[in-house]
Amino acid sequence: MTSILYIDPFSGIAGDMLCAALLDLGADFDRLKSQLRVLSIDGYTLSLKRVNRGAFSALHFRVRSQHPRDHDHAHNHDHAHNHDHVHDHDHESGHPSGEEDWSAQPDRRWSTIREMLKTAELPERARQRALAVFSTLAQVEAKAHGVPIDGVHFHEVGAIDSIVDIVGVCLLLEQLGIDRIVSGPPPISHGTIRSAHGEIPLPAPATLSLLKDWPVRPGVAGREEVTPTGAAILAALAEPGPIPEMILRGSGVGAGTRNPKDKANILRVILGEAAPADSAVTVDVIEAQMDDLTGEHLPLLIAALLDAGAADAYATPVLMKKGRSGLLVTALSTAEHVRDVEEALLRHGSTFGVRRTTAKREVLRRQHVTVETPYGPIRIKLGERGGVVLHAAPEHADVAAAAAEAGAPAPRVYAAAIAAWHTQHPIDRTHGSRGDQDAG
Repeated sequence: MTSILYIDPFSGIAGDMLCAALLDLGADFDRLKSQLRVLSIDGYTLSLKRVNRGAFSALHFRVRSQHPRDHDHAHNHDHAHNHDHVHDHDHESGHPSGEEDWSAQPDRRWSTIREMLKTAELPERARQRALAVFSTLAQVEAKAHGVPIDGVHFHEVGAIDSIVDIVGVCLLLEQLGIDRIVSGPPPISHGTIRSAHGEIPLPAPATLSLLKDWPVRPGVAGREEVTPTGAAILAALAEPGPIPEMILRGSGVGAGTRNPKDKANILRVILGEAAPADSAVTVDVIEAQMDDLTGEHLPLLIAALLDAGAADAYATPVLMKKGRSGLLVTALSTAEHVRDVEEALLRHGSTFGVRRTTAKREVLRRQHVTVETPYGPIRIKLGERGGVVLHAAPEHADVAAAAAEAGAPAPRVYAAAIAAWHTQHPIDRTHGSRGDQDAG
């Protein structure tokens, strides 16, 4: 069964918020901490606590990294960040001037991070997803700065907390066994924000590049609701769209750091399993009324429709205009044969036109088994649904041939075939027979 995660970026998306939402969905925090130890980074701690954001109870995920200067920074990963392209963190404490002191954070190349991910003992799908997110970011940076992709420096996104966010998301997705990720349209803000490089417009340039070809919706002015890390996760791992048809299994809510009064600062995720495929088949219903078709020509018309590819064809007596008796000739066809069936109805019938509608045709899964009877072997056509045989019917051609050879009435041969089937495959009186599972 395919496991589906639907992301509802009500107030946007950032890496830490998605980590929190996946943990609220049921992923294991202690297991995540253990899994992250395989990365060649240290000097950080993780915390998780329950908070309120507006009317919502949510989990808040935080990475605390120890800078070389020994002053502790709490990386709050808020998605209302005041930074440019690939910066994703809103520090509670920072440079005395009020600007962030990026020099204290490591300056990692894409090639360095790629090698770290390739050599770490990570679950393979989590590794590939993390590589995809960083690769997507690297491509955006290479294009923006006109440098080879291996020469891209991840400044702020190369910081410990961003690496933990991205790899953490991928590990949590794997914990939950997520196969497919779908996201609603993220909110794109407008206005400007202050960054390490001065005032820049919203959306941040990297976010715009990453969300190319994605549907988006208006966000809150002057508030960065989608971070580049959040955008990269969507671009690399998710597909845009409405909530899929699925069986709901759970939900989780992650919190951003800020708690504005105008909008609950949350990210919701919904877990589901792909709904069973609809067994109904779409067919075209092709029909025409005729009041001048003789009885001897009708069998030839029905045969022509079936030869043209009709799944079924039949005629119904009708009373037409002016009190005339007539026939309504109907054929069912899949899209593959519909033109041929229409042509056969026009060519072999007496109508001047046909009409076509679509319908759903629910069919049982069919198979044949052969049973031994006093009159020889007879094929039985089985109709099965959900592993249960609902109908078993002897094939008329076999019954007729056996009856002719034995000089016996056809109904007697038919009854013998049915009796043989039920003897070999006892019926479950509640649900029908499951004997077809033994019938090869």
